[in-house]
Amino acid sequence: MKTKILLSVCLAFLCFGCSAITDSQTYKDTKRFYYTHINKPAEVDFSVAEISPVDSRLTKTFAVLDKELTKLERALDGILDLGNAQAITDLFSQFPWISHIYALSPEGEIMGAIPSYVPDNANFDYIQDREIKAREIIAEIQENPVGYEIILFRPYMLSGEIKAFLAVSFDPKSLLPFVGDPSHVFFLSEKAPFWTGDFYYDDTPFALDWEKELKSKSYDTVSNDQYEGAWIVRNYGGQRLVYGVLQEKGQE
Repeated sequence: MKTKILLSVCLAFLCFGCSAITDSQTYKDTKRFYYTHINKPAEVDFSVAEISPVDSRLTKTFAVLDKELTKLERALDGILDLGNAQAITDLFSQFPWISHIYALSPEGEIMGAIPSYVPDNANFDYIQDREIKAREIIAEIQENPVGYEIILFRPYMLSGEIKAFLAVSFDPKSLLPFVGDPSHVFFLSEKAPFWTGDFYYDDTPFALDWEKELKSKSYDTVSNDQYEGAWIVRNYGGQRLVYGVLQEKGQE
């Protein structure tokens, strides 16, 4: 009996104590710290933000292209059901620069394709060797007879096990209309250049060992006796894409 009375007293005390701890009370007790420690407004000093002409050109040139790439990632991530045919076919109207959409088995076997014609070089069995995390969009860069293509893979998992992939492929050069004048644009990966503008690649300061270069840098300026430029890295589905601009020295 005594045990029951003691337990009742403890429960009553616990309930009373908890009821006294509320969000509003906590805020009242800590509001003096609100703008000092908890939610201190950010302060940005714009007076030191000086951008060189070549950096400004780099930013303006690739802003729209980068936005398109981001939109495609988000669109794929938003297709929660691989059986949602409408959402999948709508990708072509949203992104007319993509070339193919595939439904793949966990081993990379093609179970369906839009358009139904499947290129002879379409092979995705390497996907089974990639480490996959739930809902993570991953990318691969593959060589084909006319250059290179980027493939994005959207995994579908159940209880931690891969059940299928939705894959979208596109030629990176199909994105050039988004950069304005592509004559001074460089678009490449650490594996190979996709586009080098009007320049012969080996004559430019962009002819680098990119795998080595990207180990320690995500941005840099480049120059040689004739040209100067700048580049920046964009991580895309685990692949490192390089955006760059180049101009003759002395040109604004």
